[in-house]
Parts: sequence; structure tokens; C-alpha cells
Amino acid sequence: MKYRVNPFLSWALSSAFLLAVISGILLAYPFHEKAPFVSTVGIDTVVPYGWFLRRLHYFSSWATLILLLWHAGEALWARAEERRRPLPWLALSLSLPLIFLAAFTGYVIRWDETGKLAGFIAESLSLKLPVIGPYLNALLFTVREGGIHRPYLFHFWASLVLLGLYGIWHFRARRWPAEPFLLVFAVCGALALFLPVGLHAPGPHLLVKGPWFFVGVQEALRHAPPFLAGILLPSLGPTFYFLVRVPSLRRLSLFGLILWSAGYGMLTLWGLLR
Repeated sequence: MKYRVNPFLSWALSSAFLLAVISGILLAYPFHEKAPFVSTVGIDTVVPYGWFLRRLHYFSSWATLILLLWHAGEALWARAEERRRPLPWLALSLSLPLIFLAAFTGYVIRWDETGKLAGFIAESLSLKLPVIGPYLNALLFTVREGGIHRPYLFHFWASLVLLGLYGIWHFRARRWPAEPFLLVFAVCGALALFLPVGLHAPGPHLLVKGPWFFVGVQEALRHAPPFLAGILLPSLGPTFYFLVRVPSLRRLSLFGLILWSAGYGMLTLWGLLR
């Protein structure tokens, strides 16, 4: 009997992302791009139930990341690349780096010490890319000159693109099952009620860690040149995943993906425990 991707998981992923988009739209109203850190603090302390919305956005984004990785792993286990046409597999492969970039820019636009550090590192790394580096930086970051303007725009437009990618295959059903959405909302809502989402206030900090999925890059930068640690390393995972669909490269790509996942996971764990 062939293994099939769990449809409940697909609906839970779509529900988590939809919850993140809705909460993000509501947060955009009291957020001011020219005073991002003050706005974030104000949302937590002044805006009615703003603290709950910000935490809900935070944890639903976490749920989206985790469920997407789970969904991508299930697709590999089910050998979905053999049944799917090239376009759906390309959409799934592209959604992996895009969702991480969207989450990463979400950290940057808080503009606390974590956000600033992440933005400065990302800008420096993008400029290391030959030829396209300055253009990529102008599209995504330019935080030293323009603050959070570019990351804020990318965070918004990337969410719309992802909504379109998910919508093509996951929102076509005439009836949206309520159970996955209610479960995701209950879990994320409970976390939002009881777990605070901290901010690094401006000031001297001996060690500021970026978001958990970026800690592996930070740790790699301690041991390898910026191009290898900050550009080549994070791009290998999605590349291996996409190449699994090529029959002649499937076994080699799977081996590379497993090796990359283990290596990046170890770097992330080492960085988190530092």
C-alpha cells in the first residue's frame, strides 16, 4: 500500500498560514514603518488586545513553518514528485525558501536588536553574491540606508505570493473543513495567551541570536567564509529538494538533502545551546 500525504496536514498548513495572514493584516493598521520598534512596543502595551494579535501572528507563523517542513517531508516519503506535474512540485519547492524569507523579514521589521542584527547580516551576505548581489539587496534589504522599508514591502508581497501558491491547490475545495482551522487556532491561541514574545531593547548585548531558523547560519558564519556559510549553505536545501524530481538525480539529491538537514540541524542546535 502506497503512502499518501495526509490531507488533514495540508488543511492545517493552509489554516495556519491563513491565520498568520489575517493577524498580520490586523497588525499592519497600528504599525508605523518609520517607527517600527516603538510601534511594536505600542502594539504590545497600548493597542487593545494588540499583544494577543502579535503573539498569534508569531505562533501561527511558527506553525506554518513547521507544518510546511512536515508537509514537504511527507511529500518526499510518499514519492509525490512522481505523480505530480512539474508546476506543483516547483510551487512546493519555491514555497520553502519563500516562507523562510517572509518569516525572516518579519523578524527584521520589529527593528529591535535581534531584527537589526539579522537585517545587517542579511544585507552583508546578499552583497557577497556576484553580479546579482546589489540588486538582491536593493529588493530585500538596504536596511542601513532605508531602515525596514524594503523588508516590510517584501514581507507583505511574499505573503501574497505564498497565499496564491497555496490557494491554487489547497483552497479549491468547495467546503473548507473546520476541524484543522479550529485546532490550529486553539493551539496558537493558547500559546499566545500564555507565552510572551520578547523583544531585545536597544542597548549593549553580548550575544544576540536571530530567529531559530537563522541560528544555523549565524553559527556557520563563525567557522566558514560568508559566501559559503550565508549563501551557499542555506540555498543547498531547497535546491536538493527540487532536484529530487529529476529521476537520474533522485538518489543523489535525497542523500544530499539528508546530509544537509543533519548538518544544518546540528549547527542550529549548537547555536541555540551556545
